[in-house]
Amino acid sequence: MKSALVVVLTIVLSSILAGVSTEVASAAPTGASAFRGMDPVRILDTRNGARPAANSSTVLTVAGVHGVPANATSVVLNVTAYQPDREGFITVHPWGEGLPNTSNVNMQDNRSIVPNLVTAKVGTWGNVVLYASVGTHMIVDVFGYYVPANTSREGRFIPAPPQRLLDTRHTARVAPDGRVTVPRPWTVPTDTEGMVFNVTAVNSGMRANGFAYWTAMPAGAPTPDTSNLNIMRAGQTIANQVIVKPSASGVDFYSYAGGDIIVDFMGYYTGPSAANTDVGLYVPVSPQRLLDTRSAPNPLGRGVTVHHGWSVEVGTGGAAGVPVGGASAVALNVTMTRALDDGFVTVYPAGQSRPDASNINADRSGVTAPNHVQVQNATRGVTLYSFGGADLIVDVFGWFVGSPVSSPYSAPANPLPPAQYFPGRLSIPDIKVNTVVREHVAYVDKDPS
Repeated sequence: MKSALVVVLTIVLSSILAGVSTEVASAAPTGASAFRGMDPVRILDTRNGARPAANSSTVLTVAGVHGVPANATSVVLNVTAYQPDREGFITVHPWGEGLPNTSNVNMQDNRSIVPNLVTAKVGTWGNVVLYASVGTHMIVDVFGYYVPANTSREGRFIPAPPQRLLDTRHTARVAPDGRVTVPRPWTVPTDTEGMVFNVTAVNSGMRANGFAYWTAMPAGAPTPDTSNLNIMRAGQTIANQVIVKPSASGVDFYSYAGGDIIVDFMGYYTGPSAANTDVGLYVPVSPQRLLDTRSAPNPLGRGVTVHHGWSVEVGTGGAAGVPVGGASAVALNVTMTRALDDGFVTVYPAGQSRPDASNINADRSGVTAPNHVQVQNATRGVTLYSFGGADLIVDVFGWFVGSPVSSPYSAPANPLPPAQYFPGRLSIPDIKVNTVVREHVAYVDKDPS
């Protein structure tokens, strides 16, 4: 079938990116690295052999192979869990370090097909470890890597406030085997090493063979044998972060089975024409958990869910080696779980205005969904806003050299959640109640204190 091509008009992004001409080089911190993009390469697909068992660790060599240099400090992977035994998770961490209390891919049940972008610190002998809490197949594609640098012209991340570039729900649905093009914003240099998007598939189609997926690539390029979003069921809403180098025409998003797509711009990596400085270099850290509203740490109180319309701030400075006042952006993994309703989560700089963008989406109650979030940092850290309500988990994997933006606004007030009417699901984490109530209850007031 011929690919249908829909071209989106260029959207002007004014005053969202700082220029690089005034940057001044300084001594880079230990581990500082510059990004290098590459054509995607599939480096693991366990569907071709035995499925990893529960509580197993798969050691994967990522440096010195597949076009990734031996001195790479981190790699950018897309990791997909495919039909696990049951609910569980995958944790990616450096070989030679212990298993951290973090996760990268979260599976809800044995039908799950869950992709997620992962920025993984490279461990001993160029290896990373994929720990699976349950038996599951895993598919791993490499999209780029970081190499040591004290200063660099190319490969430095310039964050931007999240900005919506495309929503085909308001234009035209992408046909099966079709593409939609997002032009490169004029604020992004033509020689950029890569652009960072949050991509959400909505109203997803499904082929008769049971497969559906989306793939990002430079506009006009052949479709690679990799994927960025994998659809589990027709109509599903699912998000993933994407790093892709644009062509002169921008970036194409290909859909195997058709559907709608939402594209939010998060920033870009500099090219060879940029200033030679350390601002925007990436510093990997050993993964560490910053927030888990199901337990501690939780600024709202132990076990308090982030209800519909609520926000929670997460401080980044001083955590896991992230310097206070010295990080322009952070690389996080954010997971929503036990969603109270369909909705979404938006991550943005704390104390700034909430953007018209999203990072994680739920299309029904009870959903668990992860996403890689590479987001601009503020002096107070980052804010997570929940539409619909859910428990939220935040893990940090690295940070980018530079100054955070200011936090001029106070944290938004969280109103008391509305009464809950029945029939419906009653969830009270403090006393471990999570059940469906069908009758004999008019409503319940859940006091978050």
